[in-house]
Amino acid sequence: MKMTRFVWLAVFLMLFQTSLADHLIELKNVGEGEITLSVRKLYTGEIKNFYLYTPTGFVFPKRVKSDEYTFEVRPGDLIIPVVEGVNVLGKRMYHVSPSFLRVPQRKPKIKIISDIKKSGVYIYVVVTAGDFTPIFLKVENRIFRFFELEGKWISVFKSFLEDGSHVVRIQFKGPFGYTFSIEKEIYVIKQVAVPMRGEDGTFDYTVFTQHVVQRGETLWSIANQYRVRVGDLVLINHLEDPDRIVAGQILKIGRVTFRENPVTIVVNLFSSKLGLYYDGVLLKVYPVALGRSDATPPGKYWILRKEIDPALYWFGEYISPRTPLNGLGTRYLQLSNSTYAIHGTSKPWEIGKRISHGCIRMFNRDVEELDAFAGVGTEVIVVKEKGDFPERLY
Repeated sequence: MKMTRFVWLAVFLMLFQTSLADHLIELKNVGEGEITLSVRKLYTGEIKNFYLYTPTGFVFPKRVKSDEYTFEVRPGDLIIPVVEGVNVLGKRMYHVSPSFLRVPQRKPKIKIISDIKKSGVYIYVVVTAGDFTPIFLKVENRIFRFFELEGKWISVFKSFLEDGSHVVRIQFKGPFGYTFSIEKEIYVIKQVAVPMRGEDGTFDYTVFTQHVVQRGETLWSIANQYRVRVGDLVLINHLEDPDRIVAGQILKIGRVTFRENPVTIVVNLFSSKLGLYYDGVLLKVYPVALGRSDATPPGKYWILRKEIDPALYWFGEYISPRTPLNGLGTRYLQLSNSTYAIHGTSKPWEIGKRISHGCIRMFNRDVEELDAFAGVGTEVIVVKEKGDFPERLY
């Protein structure tokens, strides 16, 4: 009976909703048992309240960040957004569009793939949408349509994008006809586009035990205890900040293996240069600083974790990011062998020399671009060979 009344209320709001909404609601993100909605007011004034009416009652936001509100909800539920505001004249503003929506069963998956042809680079945007239908995507004020193929929605266009970051905005149609959009940031080098910072990087992992964090323990000490890597624990436990673990916290202990990745990094010890490849095609070459003598050994590694503005811990001393004494620069890409990393530098005049303890140093502007293009799981091949980088790896 309660659910029937709820459905009739939703239908009533849909039929009699005013055409001039005071607030526009957009679905921004779908998580495990939660959704994030943004609300945009179409008047000058302020929003006093924003909550949801659901089949189980009223739900208030668990987290608010700027104009984005995160709610705990059940997948598949029909929900009614309730927004209350006041304009500068003191008038109550409460009309909302859409007047109701359904919680997605799962978040649409968006994959960005570049295909390098002789005629140019083609960018494929592949969407697995579940309950939704992608209508079009927009990038740099150009609109491209989708077509359906084997249960997936695909949009393809010849790349016209300049080097740097861009935003792909995909418009969806949900059940009952309401629309929303999802933005996906990409990074482009030589017209080849990838998800920003390789956020689509995929990996598998095996968990063999659990650990309850004790007072005074660090992620590094726990990793050493079980002979795994810090990056393994970060990825398996979805840790946003590896420096913040608390006593009593339960960590899964295991090891990560990475799946195939179209991006490859090759470091040549002979020439002190780094080559960036996509699908085996050379895109760009960067100068680097390397380890003294044979401190940077040839071999195959993977990027295991990444940090922006990393702090330096030197014999127990904390050295703040972006300071002259911190030699890590603006980005830090930890390799699967924890002894080595690719990072920036506070001493750009040392690039091109053999001067480090084994890490690969880059100009900050270069490592920032590498960080934007190469994700966790990217293969890093260190070689010592004469000659230039081949135009193709295979």
